[in-house]
Amino acid sequence: MFIAEVVRSVDVIDPQGAQRTVDREGMRFGYDVSLLHEPGYVALSATFQLQPGDPVTMRRVMEENLTWRGARHPRLETHPSAGSIFKKIEGIGAGRLIDECGLKGFRIGGAQIFPQHANIIVNVGGATAADVRALIKHVQDTVAARFNQHLEPEIGLIGEF
Repeated sequence: MFIAEVVRSVDVIDPQGAQRTVDREGMRFGYDVSLLHEPGYVALSATFQLQPGDPVTMRRVMEENLTWRGARHPRLETHPSAGSIFKKIEGIGAGRLIDECGLKGFRIGGAQIFPQHANIIVNVGGATAADVRALIKHVQDTVAARFNQHLEPEIGLIGEF
């Protein structure tokens, strides 16, 4: 399920600092976008509306999803990450471009391109924000030089590096 299918409302702080409740339509959910991607919006809580399902079927689907994810994504307890780093490039795939540049496993300090998924940066030990930012820039520069494609981060970068 996509979050837009099950969210009923979200309590947010808006850019003016006011707390308010936004309904599903007001959240403007899309692929990798929502109201929360706009500057100044912060989610405080969310209300979901779920439907009961068959426990056996739900368990099977959950296990299939976890197996699929486990083969491609880092286990957060051993490789902390911020998830996918770059926005999707329709029809191309940011991860595929990074992979074709041979950057899986590439490392700056404690930040590394995850060997099983090129669009994820993991902390292999002692990574600093500066390490992550430097690795993002290296990946952007490498992909731009080889494919003339700009990779835009989908994560927020806060502070100075």
